[in-house]
Amino acid sequence: MSMRQIFGSLACGAVLLSGVAACSEKPADKPQTSNSDSANDGSNTGGTPADLLKLGVEQGQAGNIDAAKATFEKVVAAEAGNKFAWFNLGFIAQSRNQPDEAIGNYDKALAADANYKPALYNKAIVLESKAPTTSVDIYRKLVSIDDKSSTAYLRLGMLLSQSGDEGAARDAFKAAMRLDKGLTSAVPAKYRATPTPKSSTPAGR
Repeated sequence: MSMRQIFGSLACGAVLLSGVAACSEKPADKPQTSNSDSANDGSNTGGTPADLLKLGVEQGQAGNIDAAKATFEKVVAAEAGNKFAWFNLGFIAQSRNQPDEAIGNYDKALAADANYKPALYNKAIVLESKAPTTSVDIYRKLVSIDDKSSTAYLRLGMLLSQSGDEGAARDAFKAAMRLDKGLTSAVPAKYRATPTPKSSTPAGR
């Protein structure tokens, strides 16, 4: 999937978005943008933080990532606690393989809203390889906030399985599959079937 396709889509936080609900069960209709729209070329740089935020998303959807980054930076310069702009900056850094910058931006989004699901989700993804225990804690917080976050359960299960906590991993995978049967193929085979209890032979026979 290209950067342009990712911008504006909805997939449980691993996306660029502007105030829409994360981890939606139904993807949002992809916003229509026009290559001839003057907003996409960055020529319209005025407006309120909300206007700039909308412009940044449009620029990102059009593939103008550098322009989008500059626009989101203007938003946080005008409104330091704008979680959407910080999230978008984190997303851009993450997509460019700049994990430390991404985490810093997600942390600023979370400073504005500690339960902001997209920032929690993406931060957990960044930390999976470098700090898996912290990533597990974030995924657990995420599913405590939203118990329908199927992909968060899936990723939590993967990390728990890698750490050897098979019981907790099985529970996480079970929740992921219950919420979204389409995730079943991503679950390791040994966790897909419900273990059957061993039958005991009655005494005295």
